[in-house]
Amino acid sequence: MCTNKFFKPIFMAFMSVLFFSCDKIDCNGDLDGQWQMIEWISPSGELVGNNEMQIYYSFQLQMMGFQRLSATNNGRQRSSFEIKGSVIRIYDPIEYKGNGHDNILSMDVLSRYGVPLDGIMEIEHLSSQKMVLSSTEKGQLTFRKY
Repeated sequence: MCTNKFFKPIFMAFMSVLFFSCDKIDCNGDLDGQWQMIEWISPSGELVGNNEMQIYYSFQLQMMGFQRLSATNNGRQRSSFEIKGSVIRIYDPIEYKGNGHDNILSMDVLSRYGVPLDGIMEIEHLSSQKMVLSSTEKGQLTFRKY
């Protein structure tokens, strides 16, 4: 009888650790996941691009991915990012080559994805379905989550 009293609490603690340790920490809330750019408006109000540009952002933990699908260039870059309040700072971009052979890039490579040279963008709107980022250099980018 005595072992049964100790077995049940130990078993329950073990099972709790087993189940909860396998979950990834959701540290970015609605930001985490895959986003497709659906509109890019320049600072002067002109349409720069839309979903036909096939620009995608992805967020997971402290890593951000950029991808542009086209017939001539299927770029794939990664960077680190941090959020303070409603400001996102993107930094340390790399080109993903696989097998640990990534190339370190300069920030200007991310320009074609709408990222300003300083990497700082304002989060104007963020929900589980829509995100709007803006900067004085690149204008306003609107994304849908998919």
